[in-house]
Amino acid sequence: MNPLPFVHKVTSTPADVAYVQYKGVWDMQDLYEFVASFFSKSKFKFYEKKYIHKRPGPFGPETYHVWEARKDEEEYYRTLIDLFLHTYDTQDIEVTMKDGTKKTFTKGRLWIQIKGTIQLDYEKRWEEKAFYANLRNFYHKYVIWKKIEAIWWDKMHYTLFLRLHSLIKERLKMEADAYEHRYFHKVR
Repeated sequence: MNPLPFVHKVTSTPADVAYVQYKGVWDMQDLYEFVASFFSKSKFKFYEKKYIHKRPGPFGPETYHVWEARKDEEEYYRTLIDLFLHTYDTQDIEVTMKDGTKKTFTKGRLWIQIKGTIQLDYEKRWEEKAFYANLRNFYHKYVIWKKIEAIWWDKMHYTLFLRLHSLIKERLKMEADAYEHRYFHKVR
């Protein structure tokens, strides 16, 4: 229940959206396992929210994957990373590896969208009454806004969001070889 329309009702702070567009050959199973292991190493809970496979159309068979990773950092805020993968014009091909074994890869087009968010008051404890909601808004606006923007958001953006983006590009063997923000989070 939303008690009153508030001017400064901030319950989440989104990061930028990052995209990866790729055309070529990749190992979808390896990409899935890599992303899942990345989040499990970072102590995130990883969910596959949707998997939709469409019949072949003008762009070949299409597949949608919607993944979500969440981590309850403290009692008051959590980090959410949403991934949307769209594959189209795909076909499975067998590739002979250097050691002579055959492996199945996917050939086609891949579009990945990555969104990161810091969600505040995720259990909605401060929305029971209008007084609590106003108190929460005061707390966000005057007490912890620097902590939200300078610490929590930066930690999520540089150590998770941009790192995952560059590691996916590296896994797909794209042009970017290094993660340019790898030393930023240790500066403070």
